[in-house]
Amino acid sequence: MVLVFDVAADMAMFRKPYTTTSLVSFPFPPPTAVAGLVGAITGLDHGAARGSWRAEFWHHLAGTQIALGFNREPLWMTTTVNMIKFKSPSGDMSEHIQAKHQLVKKPSYRVYLRGGAIYIELKKRLERGEFVYTPYLGVAWALADIAYVGEINEVEVREEDTWINTVLPIYGGARVDVLRSGTIHRELVPYRLDAERRLKETVNVVYLDFKNKGCLWLKARGNLPVSQVGGERVAWFGAW
Repeated sequence: MVLVFDVAADMAMFRKPYTTTSLVSFPFPPPTAVAGLVGAITGLDHGAARGSWRAEFWHHLAGTQIALGFNREPLWMTTTVNMIKFKSPSGDMSEHIQAKHQLVKKPSYRVYLRGGAIYIELKKRLERGEFVYTPYLGVAWALADIAYVGEINEVEVREEDTWINTVLPIYGGARVDVLRSGTIHRELVPYRLDAERRLKETVNVVYLDFKNKGCLWLKARGNLPVSQVGGERVAWFGAW
């Protein structure tokens, strides 16, 4: 069984790690952001009372797998944000700098989740339409709306030549049929952190250009886990 829910907001910002003051966003929440979202809904304690750098909720996500799809095409907006210049030599806190921020406008995503000890608690929260901590998309001011789709049966897809409706993680020998898929985009995203917020693992992912209005096609599935979930074919990230 797979838990499926939608998450949307007026805007989102998932900062790419190589950016500093001028922030550039991923077009979708990387797995680390989805982990934080699940932790907020279920109320997992990250241990911040013992240190602001802690992220102990990762222990509770062991064995959980996710997949991620777009409900609508990502739209972009760029704005400038006034920031206080804390490092001003004069110590004048009224001095500001303006930094560019790239934001995703009106985002909407579909999250699929299976396995792990968190499954039952997440299902309970989603069915009740409640959350313990405020969910947001990347930054605290990008408040998120959560809509439970349901608990859906899955059927394993064994064909090598198959299509995918979700973001596709590239591992397990999976090979994309670019000519059949059309224009695609590739990103390197953070996948897993440790209990002290240090990056443990990244993964390359591919997603379809929305102008194609089609599916991602694979030449070979390899060991990539793929499931039929309702009317969608879902490519799973590895278990946390």
